[in-house]
Amino acid sequence: MPRKPDKRIEQAQVLYLKGLKLVDISKQLDLPEGTIRCWKNRYKWNATLQKNKCNVAKNKGAPSGNKNASGHGAPEKNSNAEKHGLFRKYLPEETFSIIDEMKDKSPLDLIWDAIQIQYAAIIRSQQIMYVKDREDKTVEKVEQRTGNIIGETWEVQQAWDKQASFLKAQSTAITSLKNLVKDYLELEGASKSDAKEQAKDWKTAIIEIAKRRKEKMNGRPD
Repeated sequence: MPRKPDKRIEQAQVLYLKGLKLVDISKQLDLPEGTIRCWKNRYKWNATLQKNKCNVAKNKGAPSGNKNASGHGAPEKNSNAEKHGLFRKYLPEETFSIIDEMKDKSPLDLIWDAIQIQYAAIIRSQQIMYVKDREDKTVEKVEQRTGNIIGETWEVQQAWDKQASFLKAQSTAITSLKNLVKDYLELEGASKSDAKEQAKDWKTAIIEIAKRRKEKMNGRPD
């Protein structure tokens, strides 16, 4: 027997075309947000949304015979009216969907996302680049090709080499994190000198930023 269509997909699409965010649709239909996003990409809801907008724009055009806009419209085949037309043409749908999700985010939101991602990467690197002790050595076979002959060489990383690489990577990552924190504080209204000073104690600065964002989301004064 043919599989019955899932009515929830149609319900979700209707809500999306009405302008609801994916997170709101998922709450209303009691479904994971990832499921809604998957449907959006699979059934190309954005294309339908753009088509609807174009139809609305046409219906709102100048009355028949009106020449006021003559010579001032966009050239034929110009994609200016299509939002993100360039992105949609060249980027994968998954990448475009990420850009589409960003449209409702403020500059502070975007920097906060970057701060969280960078901090998570620093924490994750503790496990990936962990050096147990001075005897912790990594030996890896590497193939080499010379003409038709394939040989073998071995790369050896001593504990001190691995530790030095880890410290260098951590230092670079923390510097990037401090710069993100400084940018956030400046965008929030702090002077450059104050933002730079607060960013030195980046852990405390991040905690305070998180508190302010939580208070704002709960409707409490900053």
